[in-house]
Amino acid sequence: MLAKLMNCRWWKELDFATKLPFTRNRLVEGYFWIVGVYFEPQYSCARGLLTKVFTILSAIDDIYDAYGTLEELKHFTEAIERWDINGIDHLPEHMKLCYVTLLNVYKEIEEEIEKEGKHYRGSLCQRKMKNQVRAYYAEANWFHEEHIPTMEEFMRVALVTTGYTVVTTLSLMGMGDVVTKETFEWVAGDPRIISSSNLMARLMDDIKSH
Repeated sequence: MLAKLMNCRWWKELDFATKLPFTRNRLVEGYFWIVGVYFEPQYSCARGLLTKVFTILSAIDDIYDAYGTLEELKHFTEAIERWDINGIDHLPEHMKLCYVTLLNVYKEIEEEIEKEGKHYRGSLCQRKMKNQVRAYYAEANWFHEEHIPTMEEFMRVALVTTGYTVVTTLSLMGMGDVVTKETFEWVAGDPRIISSSNLMARLMDDIKSH
């Protein structure tokens, strides 16, 4: 409950509702998603951080889907690829806010990881997020260029944009010694259980929305 209250304060202070009114407010939805991932008291901190990632990922998805021009999205994608707070001068204000928030959340995650001496976890979590925004950009590029992808092209990208791989990887991040380095290496290889979950999520989402 404390993590939920702290996240509410964090979200209100960001004031996305005013500064990025086109984004969805999915904080409460995200929290209940994450409670389904792990509800045990010892994972309170991990729940809070993963809820933040879920919420900011939803906002990033909205930027790619509904608001950014293709040129802006190209710069935004490149900025996330660089992962450097000093390289955002060329971004529009709404993207700066989202970008800084993303880096700050990941900084929180890295601080928690460092306490446990699990430094290797941070780099994998970053790689998965970078892969996520590359897929968002590919979809945006199709839309702006009026390109209709083949089923094979579509699925290769759309399985990533479900976000399941990012959420799965980050959920393991906060589980302490229960999750070993070997487990993270296994996840990094996109095992079949994760790719199958992505497939089910994509098909269910597309069926629902069409």
